[in-house]
Amino acid sequence: MKKLSTKDLVQIAVLTSMLSVASVFVIPVGPVPITLQVFFFLLIPALMGKFKGALTILLYMFLGLIGFPVFAGGSGGFQSILSPAFGYIIGAVLVSLVVGRLHRKKSSSMEMISTMMIGILLLYAIGISYQYVIMNIYLQTPITWQTIILTNITTFLPIDMVKAFTAGIVCRRLEGVLIRTA
Repeated sequence: MKKLSTKDLVQIAVLTSMLSVASVFVIPVGPVPITLQVFFFLLIPALMGKFKGALTILLYMFLGLIGFPVFAGGSGGFQSILSPAFGYIIGAVLVSLVVGRLHRKKSSSMEMISTMMIGILLLYAIGISYQYVIMNIYLQTPITWQTIILTNITTFLPIDMVKAFTAGIVCRRLEGVLIRTA
């Protein structure tokens, strides 16, 4: 296992707090609100690499589950696991491993966009599946796969593509400041 330096720990703490603040402000659109989480779910591993990126997302998840109001809309607590939106947080851990692994500092713009799009596809696959299960089994709100997929594609995907593009631009600008070690 890798030993984390003080600099690594500070970077993880700062990015966790930025993700937490970005999650509090929401635009309500049904069971899954619009937040800036996706922007940070993509930016963090691109900057930090897969190991530190995953640690950052796991710290964020842990803080929320023990009750800190860091999830969307200032929610938190163990009951958050039963929220239809929690699957996207679970997906973010896997996204951080994939994006952190695929992203390279000297990658072309096309490679950067491809990496971010792969991250969004993975996030959606996990988030939509989790949302379907929670809404149909736990909340007993019958909803079809088609409805969830259509809602995500028409409502969230255009916004998340802008977030992915912006995360790529911000990552390029910050790569010189943060030393990325996977």
